[in-house]
Amino acid sequence: MTGESLDRIPVIIAIGEFLEQPADPAEAREPVDLMAQALRAAELDAGVPLLPSINSIELVGQVSWRYSDPVNLLCHRLGIKPARAINASMGGETPIRLIHQAALRIAKGESQVAAVVGGEAVSALNKARKAKVKLDWPPLASREDTVKLDFEKLPLSRSAKKAAATDPVHIYPLYENALQAAKGQTPAQGTAESAALWARYAAVAADNPYAWIRTAPSAEDIGTPSESNRMVSHPYPKLMVANPNVNQAGTVIVASLAWARTAGIADDKIVYIHGGAAAHEPGDYLLRDGYDHSTAQQAVLERAVEVAGGDAGVFDLAELYSCFPVVPKMAMATLGLREDVEPTVAGGLTFFGGPLNNYMTHGVCAMVRRLRSGEGKVGLVYGQGGVVSKHHALVLASFPATTPLDEEYSVQDKADALRGPVPELIDDYAGPAEIETFTVLYGPTGHVRHGVVIARNPDGARLIARVRADDEISLALLTSTEQSPVGAKGYARIDAFGNLVWEAGALRDRRAVPKKFCTVERDGKITIVTINRPDSMNSLHPFANEELSEVFDEFQADPDQWVAILTGAGDRAFSSGNDLKFTATAMARGDQAPMPTKGFAGLTSRWDLSKPVIAAVNGVAMGGGFEIALACDLIIASRNAVFALPEPKVGLAALAGGLLRLPRQIGLKQAMGMILTGRRVSAEEGLSLGFVNEVVEPDDLIAAARRWAEEISACSPMSVRASKEAVLRGLEEDLQSASMSQTRYPAMGALFRSNDIKEGPLAFAQKRAPQWKGH
Repeated sequence: MTGESLDRIPVIIAIGEFLEQPADPAEAREPVDLMAQALRAAELDAGVPLLPSINSIELVGQVSWRYSDPVNLLCHRLGIKPARAINASMGGETPIRLIHQAALRIAKGESQVAAVVGGEAVSALNKARKAKVKLDWPPLASREDTVKLDFEKLPLSRSAKKAAATDPVHIYPLYENALQAAKGQTPAQGTAESAALWARYAAVAADNPYAWIRTAPSAEDIGTPSESNRMVSHPYPKLMVANPNVNQAGTVIVASLAWARTAGIADDKIVYIHGGAAAHEPGDYLLRDGYDHSTAQQAVLERAVEVAGGDAGVFDLAELYSCFPVVPKMAMATLGLREDVEPTVAGGLTFFGGPLNNYMTHGVCAMVRRLRSGEGKVGLVYGQGGVVSKHHALVLASFPATTPLDEEYSVQDKADALRGPVPELIDDYAGPAEIETFTVLYGPTGHVRHGVVIARNPDGARLIARVRADDEISLALLTSTEQSPVGAKGYARIDAFGNLVWEAGALRDRRAVPKKFCTVERDGKITIVTINRPDSMNSLHPFANEELSEVFDEFQADPDQWVAILTGAGDRAFSSGNDLKFTATAMARGDQAPMPTKGFAGLTSRWDLSKPVIAAVNGVAMGGGFEIALACDLIIASRNAVFALPEPKVGLAALAGGLLRLPRQIGLKQAMGMILTGRRVSAEEGLSLGFVNEVVEPDDLIAAARRWAEEISACSPMSVRASKEAVLRGLEEDLQSASMSQTRYPAMGALFRSNDIKEGPLAFAQKRAPQWKGH
């Protein structure tokens, strides 16, 4: 080789890793310090003064601590001034891409010595928070000043966010379950395969001095859920999930072969970069052609085989990205490695540790050590970023390549050509849907949060829906170990919380579901709804609110029901509002306590109900309970009724309409007197203030409410609805505008088109009682 050719041959000349597991979190190093230690280790590995010669340094996207400019802080700590210092992007494939690009710059004569470095300290942060220890690290940069990087957030559709399937731990199982179904495996067989594969990774990690977990659990331990190996997302327990809870840093130094020899780098330390490939999938995982494969991964790995000479059998060593088992499963199926080749040289992101975007730097370090030791001559390193999104592979060897490094390493055209048609993504769908793939999400205590189903409607359009935690039938289908539910038929609907949900089997009649939290009585044209949670003062949790919301949906849709009465069971409370015990328990489990789209009791945010609702308040109406009553058209109160918006007393605010409705109903000053003090108001005072229509003895409450309802029912229901709509809409406009608009309101238009508008005058003229039709 000529001197000029040696200047253009890129080689790896040094590697450095640093692992820290301090007993005292206060002694833990910050991420930049971990990276500095890794670079110093690389200088020792090289055996020559290396750091001052670095003219390019790229820092893999860092997450665990907010810095404004981590790469320049690192250079300052090391006392080096490279001409090129870059804070690089996010993504698990990033280290491979940066090493490849550094090699290409060297091949083009643009660089001589380049470093790729990364590090994270998630374990230190978590331990410090738990122990309430203040870390002696640089102040956190503000979010505005923190370095901005590509791919900081996954590109997600509204549909994915609504289904709460937004994190990698939610998404990779969708691929796993689809792959198992495509291979004809039962879930039990698929899990056994994953566990056996992960045991191979664990065994390698046990021999790696830089690994976080070195206990080498067995396949049985890995695949069996337990208290220490809780389910995370079906079918993955904790020991099949990437472990970011580490303090690790690593670096790889690339230089020209000429520089390495001039600097005195020993030949047995040099590893040659033969070439590689890259491609990506559409960023939003719902806009992909399927979930049992990745055409980008396939194209990249097939090109890597071509770089190695066209036969995967030449690979003696491999590091296949391993955030979740499905990634190396798919990769191994494409590659067809020799049986004696392990899929990892480092130990994988579960057992070696998953320092977020930087694992593959450690993978390359381990590969270099193996190639140097003579355990193999040719190695494949494959990294993946996002969620099966970005793919990059490199071929490394202990001997020079026969051809120069190819500048054109993208195989995107091939990936795109292999990709099948992408189905239309639909929202707000109700109808039959067949499972394409699925998972179940678990909370930190091992409880089911909800299932997730990606499904197709009869036209082939794709949707993503939740499977509710209270849907035992559908969850049993999803978690079966004997048969994959992929291909199972069911129905999708929008539930009271506004979520698209999927239910197994035939279409379910929600009206036939037994009521758990309320009772409903229909007496002629009057619907009487009773909140039935007397033991908790008729407080409302999400499921009670949902049930009431569906009850009022039925009332609103039923043309034969004209007036509703809402009351509470027992004599202590109408409703004490939000069930704070339920909310506290949910929050302690890391769950939310959602509100139906139509609000407390399905009423406080129901803006289109023209039928009148009467609140029969039989005791305490506090907070949300008072807000429900204010959302009704009339309030009939028993003498022992008590009203209040006490939220300010507990640091909250009445945001379910109380702050807005009360001033409209009793005037600003009187409302402020109640709102700002949170004071309790009796039924009699409520009557004098004007938000109560009548006060009666407790035993007479329902009879009085019925009397009001019957008086309303004696009127034309079309007139009542038109009048209610005109009053409420008119409050939103000035008097002149409302006067001009009222005839254009929907209920008023319906009145003018109805039989009732003819029946009223006709009955009056004929001196008989009108026969209202309500349409």
